[in-house]
Amino acid sequence: MKILFFTNEYSHEKLPDCGGVGTFLKVLAEALVKKGHQVYIFGFSRKKMQFSDRNIHFYFKKKYSKGHFLMELIRSLGSKLNSDLLQLFFLKKERKYLAKKLKEYASKNKIDVIESFVFSGYTAYYDNSTPLVLRFHGSRAFWHYYLGQKKEPLKILMEQKALEQASKIVAVSKFSAKAITEMYSVDTHKVIYNGIDTKLFSPNSSVETIDQSIFYFGTLSDAKGVNTLAKIFNEVIKLYPEASLHLIGKGTGYWKYLQETILSTDAKKQTFYYGAKQLNELPELLNKSKLVCLPTNGETFGLAFVEAMALEKIVIANNIPVAKEIIEHQKNGFIANNESDFLKYISYAFDNPVEVQKIGIKAREHSVSNFSYEKMVTETLNLYNELIKFENDTKRTK
Repeated sequence: MKILFFTNEYSHEKLPDCGGVGTFLKVLAEALVKKGHQVYIFGFSRKKMQFSDRNIHFYFKKKYSKGHFLMELIRSLGSKLNSDLLQLFFLKKERKYLAKKLKEYASKNKIDVIESFVFSGYTAYYDNSTPLVLRFHGSRAFWHYYLGQKKEPLKILMEQKALEQASKIVAVSKFSAKAITEMYSVDTHKVIYNGIDTKLFSPNSSVETIDQSIFYFGTLSDAKGVNTLAKIFNEVIKLYPEASLHLIGKGTGYWKYLQETILSTDAKKQTFYYGAKQLNELPELLNKSKLVCLPTNGETFGLAFVEAMALEKIVIANNIPVAKEIIEHQKNGFIANNESDFLKYISYAFDNPVEVQKIGIKAREHSVSNFSYEKMVTETLNLYNELIKFENDTKRTK
C-alpha cells in the first residue's frame, strides 16, 4: 500500500522542531514501512525540501505565504485591519492551493490513501480524489472551547469544512470523539488510541536515576500547565532542598519567562532546561527521572502520559477527561485535582520508593497492553483497507 501523510510537521533532524503530531507521524510512518508499505510525507515548511530516509520519502513545499507575496500582503492587511473578508480570502486561496498540490502529488505517486490532521483545516478544499483520513489530534476550536484560548472563527470554519469533506474521521480517544461532536456536530468513524514504540520507550537500568527529580516533556506553555508546575516546584524545594526540576521541549522564550517571573531563587538553581529533543533522544533523558509531572490543561489524548508510563515512571497528571482513560489513579499513576494534590503525590513518590517501583511496573504493563504502536498500526491499516475497498467498490458500481 502507498500511504501519504500530509503535514506541516514531522520529527526529523533535517526538519524544524515539532510538536506531538510530528512525533506521532514518525512513529506511525516507521511502523508502516517495517510492515512493507511505502510511505510519503508531503507538506509545507519554511523552505522547500526533498529527501528520503529509511524508505520514507519527504517532500516539503515552501509555505504558501512565502511564495505568494501578494497573498501574504492581503493576509497581513486583513490581520492589521481586522478584516474578516480579506482574511477569509487568504485562507481560501491558501487551502485551495494546498489541495491542488496535494492532489497532484498523490496522483503522480499513485497514492492509495492519505492521512492528515484537523488543526486549522488545511484540507478544507481537498476533493478526496485519493481517499483522505483526518485524525483529530486537536484543533483551533479545541484550544478555544477546552483551553480557553482566543477564538479564531475563520480557521475554525476551515476545520469544520475539512471534517465535513474527509472520507473518514479518526478520534484518538473517547473524549476527543465526544469533543468533535460537541464542537462541529460531526461524528467520528472510529476511535484509535495513539500508540508508542514500547521498545524505544522501555526502562533502562543502566541509566542512573536522579534522586528527587521531577521531569516534564512537551511544549513549554501555559496551556500545558508548565507555569503551574513551576509554582508547584517552588513549594517542593522548600520541603526537599535537593529536589530538581527538568524541562524538555520547545519554548526557549517561555523558559526565560519562567526564570524571570515564576521560579523562586532556590527553585531556579535546581531547574534545568534541555530544549527540544528528537523522539529517540527522550528515553535516555526520561529514564533519569524519579517521576514525571504533566499538569496540562487539556489533551485530545496525551501521548506523553503513555510514553512516560512505558518507562516505568510514576506519572502525575492533571485531572482532565482523557487522563482518566489512560491512568488508573493510585494503581498505575496519579491524577491531581489541584496544586496541593500535585505536591502531595510528589511527596509520596519521593518518600515511598518501594511503592513507587510497584506502581511504575503496573504503568508499563498498562501502557504496553493498551497503547503500543503495534495495536495502533493494526487498527489503522484495517481502517485504510476498509476505506480503499469502499472507494473501489463505489467506482465499480458507477
